[in-house]
Amino acid sequence: MTNKEIVEKLRDNAELAWASYGYFHYFLEQQSKSHFLVMQDRQGNEIRDADNKPKIQEIYITDILNTNYKNHRVVEFVQLDKEQKEITISKLDGDFSPLQAKQFLERYDLLIHQTNTESSFSATLFYDTHKDGFVVWFRETECGF
Repeated sequence: MTNKEIVEKLRDNAELAWASYGYFHYFLEQQSKSHFLVMQDRQGNEIRDADNKPKIQEIYITDILNTNYKNHRVVEFVQLDKEQKEITISKLDGDFSPLQAKQFLERYDLLIHQTNTESSFSATLFYDTHKDGFVVWFRETECGF
């Protein structure tokens, strides 16, 4: 293996490790739940309409890793009687540049994401379209001994 191949393999593994911390479940659960991303201006202030409701958009898979959406709230809307209630679920925490997120997700298809369980286990299964193979990535567990 050449030095260039070793560096490329290390880079690929580092990106996979980094991406495994993505909150992909917000994208995957969006089909069954009403999860949305609350939009912000460049100063980090939430954008609101004339009725003071937050401007929202669907969560796209690239948003999960994209640093442009870091600290944007993920909200769910639930119907309570005749009123719709907004519940903050979490905030996104992506660290990839927009181009890096796009290129990563063009190469790797997200197949399965297991978010933290009660024992803090988490794993993500990707399909590497460049190498025609599966990649499973396990995150560390957070033990509370």
